[in-house]
Amino acid sequence: MKRKAWFVLLIFSIIATLLGCESNAETTAAPKVYPVKTIEVKNESLPVTLEYAGITGGSEVRKLSFKSTAIIDKIYVQKGQRIKKGDPLVDLDKTDLILAMEAAKYQMDAAAAQYHKAVNGAQKEDIAKAEIAVKNAQDNYNFLKDLYDKNVKLFESGAISKQELDHSKLQLDNAQSSLNIAIQNLQQLKNGTREEDIDALLAQLNSAKTNYSSKESLVQDASLVADIDGYVVDVLGKEGELWPAGNPVILIRSENQVVSVGLSDQDVTKIKVGSKAQVKINGQTTDGEVINIAQMADPETGTYSAEIKLLQPIKNSEYLIGQSVKVYFGIGNKESVWIPISSILNDGEDYVYIVEEGRAVRKNITIGEPHEDKVSVEGLKVGDQLVIEGMKNIKAGYKVQTSEENEK
Repeated sequence: MKRKAWFVLLIFSIIATLLGCESNAETTAAPKVYPVKTIEVKNESLPVTLEYAGITGGSEVRKLSFKSTAIIDKIYVQKGQRIKKGDPLVDLDKTDLILAMEAAKYQMDAAAAQYHKAVNGAQKEDIAKAEIAVKNAQDNYNFLKDLYDKNVKLFESGAISKQELDHSKLQLDNAQSSLNIAIQNLQQLKNGTREEDIDALLAQLNSAKTNYSSKESLVQDASLVADIDGYVVDVLGKEGELWPAGNPVILIRSENQVVSVGLSDQDVTKIKVGSKAQVKINGQTTDGEVINIAQMADPETGTYSAEIKLLQPIKNSEYLIGQSVKVYFGIGNKESVWIPISSILNDGEDYVYIVEEGRAVRKNITIGEPHEDKVSVEGLKVGDQLVIEGMKNIKAGYKVQTSEENEK
């Protein structure tokens, strides 16, 4: 019996040993390998595009005003009226403006005459008159000099008094002064006006021209004329009213189609009036141009309103007011690491997987600007093997095998 029991115990021991070996074999079996597809990370220079949702509007509205305060003389249009470029809109009473313009013209003409006289020099007849004046002054001086010399001798002989001699000397001195002035005038006429005097007269002429142009502009501005085809949105003034300068008197809208978007505070500095854009409406893309950007953010949304005029208008049947559209602003090229958007995962942080030594390695990234199906990122380096397929089936440390279709 003991021998039989020992034999049974030996059998169980052998079975336990075999089971243990099988368990160890399973434990040391090769880990699972997950198939993935990768591409090599590269630096690229791609266009940067800002994408926004927009709303279609009717058209741009213009507020027209005068530069001068005056009484409204005539209103030619009414609210809702269709207008063509060149149509008269509103006239001010121009009486006072015209008088001011004429007075400015007189001043300009007078300044021009003074300037041209200085530049051209004196006329021959002016010089002739000055020469005659010098001769007359010289003759008068010679006469009084001879008279004075005689009076000196008479005084010395006691024939005349000291007072009479002094009077003769005073006459001679006055004659000398008159002769000097006549000679100076003649010399100035012959030499012409000094350069600094000419410069001063030119400055006066230019100032008078500027004043006249300003007054002339005010007269022209007193008649508002349509500079676009469109419609009258509203007429704010009435005939006979004194209308302040700068206050809108009439509102008109063009036939241009406009789209509005709200720009973020990060992007508003990247876009300027005149910037080009593309607008996608009903599956069609048309070109646009930024015509206005608000200088103050909307208090509710915190965004800056921008208006984009469509350069190639959509037909009325395809363009509905208040319709949602996509707007794309091109802001230049950016050289960076660009990766497919589809390769990015998120668990509260944006990350991707790369392959290093046959295993998956998690890399947290910072996302930048998008371009079509790619986005610029930080956190990767050139040469990394980026997983673009199969990344949802792996975790950090998993052994992976890249497919034979890897893009190099």
